[in-house]
Amino acid sequence: MRLSMMSAALGTVLLATTLAGCGTSSTPSAAGNAHTISPVLDVGNFAAYLPHEILHQFEKKYHVHINYSTYPSNAELLAKMQAGQEFDVAVASDYMVQTMTKMGLLDKLNFSDIPNFKNIAPAFRNLPFDPHSVYSIPYLWGTVPIAVNTHAVHVPVTGYKSLLNPVFKNNLVMVDSPRTLVGIALMMNGHNLNDTQTSALNQAANTLDQFRPQVKVFNSNDPHVDLLNGEATAGIVWSGEGALAYSQDPWIVPVFPKSGVNRWFDNFIIPSSSKARYTAELFINFLLTPKISAELENAEEYSDPDTAANPYIQKSLLTNPWLNPPQWVITQGEVMKAIPATGNEQFNNIWEKFKQS
Repeated sequence: MRLSMMSAALGTVLLATTLAGCGTSSTPSAAGNAHTISPVLDVGNFAAYLPHEILHQFEKKYHVHINYSTYPSNAELLAKMQAGQEFDVAVASDYMVQTMTKMGLLDKLNFSDIPNFKNIAPAFRNLPFDPHSVYSIPYLWGTVPIAVNTHAVHVPVTGYKSLLNPVFKNNLVMVDSPRTLVGIALMMNGHNLNDTQTSALNQAANTLDQFRPQVKVFNSNDPHVDLLNGEATAGIVWSGEGALAYSQDPWIVPVFPKSGVNRWFDNFIIPSSSKARYTAELFINFLLTPKISAELENAEEYSDPDTAANPYIQKSLLTNPWLNPPQWVITQGEVMKAIPATGNEQFNNIWEKFKQS
């Protein structure tokens, strides 16, 4: 997600939206009934990442009142949970799922209450951050390839090193994300994007420094705007942002470097503090319904791991190269995993020095 990997330096932001549709439980409310529908569901998600109309549909179907709040980053989600804010169901990115699992903050999912999990394609199950698909279910996924405006760029771009060409001086847009960009520099040197060895990170820092004269703007929120208005002719952006640009200008295409591509996932989780587990599982199952899942992708323009939704997804999205990368990217793209706190600090330090240089 374009916001999910942003730096933890973001300030605290909370958007709370109270949605209509409060009602009573549709099943008997006898104490101890594990399948009682709660009249209230506290949902957490990244900002602007789930259409309210879909939430209204769930409320109407199950007579549940949803308290919907947002956070700007995974770090903010973790901070809120550690501070005692309770979510019945939330969305977290790949490495944060693993982090929270190790911290004992997540409950295992009851898949008998989530039969639509069957719609998740095999390639998107048992991922490195949750190897047995126990604590999470992919919600949306994407990549972080190179964006190139082929109408304006007349030199070959085959990998990240191509962006060091003088024609790109002060002409690139990059997402503002330490894990992503330091990870790319690691992959350029033949390391895994999760590598925290000092020697590998020093190498990555040196590689990253070569790109500083090329960068015109750091933008994690809407880099597609910089590509569309000509502020940048190329860059490294979230695939969903590239898809938005492509839908308006098909000259803006992705390049998937063979040196390595970050494949990211945002996932449904149920915190161990949830007081409405069954209702949370109903909510997840509802969002995995093919038509609802398609409605979500049609609105958000990210890739959908729910292949049963394909018949209902707009054809323009099914053919958008940003949302449908080559098969090798799906099978070989590198996925972020949890790294030690010292590693995170090293990534952040490298990134801040890079931006300030």
